Amino acid sequence: MSPYHDLQPLLWPIITLLWLAVSLYSRTTLRRRWRAHAHPTSPRADRLPPGAPGRLPAERLLRARWEKARERYGKVAAEYGAYESDALQVLRLPALADPEVPSTGRFIGAFHEAMALQTETFPPEAMAERFIVATEAWDAAREAAEKLRASRFTAEERALIGQGIKLLELAEGGATPAEQEAAFAAARQVLARLERSVGARLEWRVPKTAREQIERRGKPLLP
Repeated sequence: MSPYHDLQPLLWPIITLLWLAVSLYSRTTLRRRWRAHAHPTSPRADRLPPGAPGRLPAERLLRARWEKARERYGKVAAEYGAYESDALQVLRLPALADPEVPSTGRFIGAFHEAMALQTETFPPEAMAERFIVATEAWDAAREAAEKLRASRFTAEERALIGQGIKLLELAEGGATPAEQEAAFAAARQVLARLERSVGARLEWRVPKTAREQIERRGKPLLP
């Protein structure tokens, strides 16, 4: 008797299982090939090397945003410089000179970061993204300052702010140099009282540039 005679009852089930496995594998392979042909996929743009065709649209979009942000940064720097040089603007929007106001603190940090990231040529993508974000903080800070106005000051301090605004407006529209000089001198005294009143309670101070402008314009003219 053949030694494989006892295995004959198991032979057909084994052959059937092998046939099913081969059939399923073939169908799966064909289905994958059909899907790949019908819906071709392209490599992810972030995995492509710089300059590859798949990256160009995304890079152009980011470059356009960066160029717009760079132009905006120049305007923000000019607006912020004008604010810090004008005591009248400082008194009208005092929250922009207070780093303890969250939006102002974020703007000051973002502004200095943007200053460090500013370049004439298109930077690496991560740097471009950070620069764009940094230039967007000014609008939020200014909007918050418009809402806050002088709400962080006491009633007496708000009265001093109002007095300082009137004196500076008078100084700007003074009919004679003597009137302007007197108004600037009085405004300087009011601002000094305001800063003493605020003391250590707030971080608010009249920016150095604005204070120097008042001191210079409040001095008597040389004969």
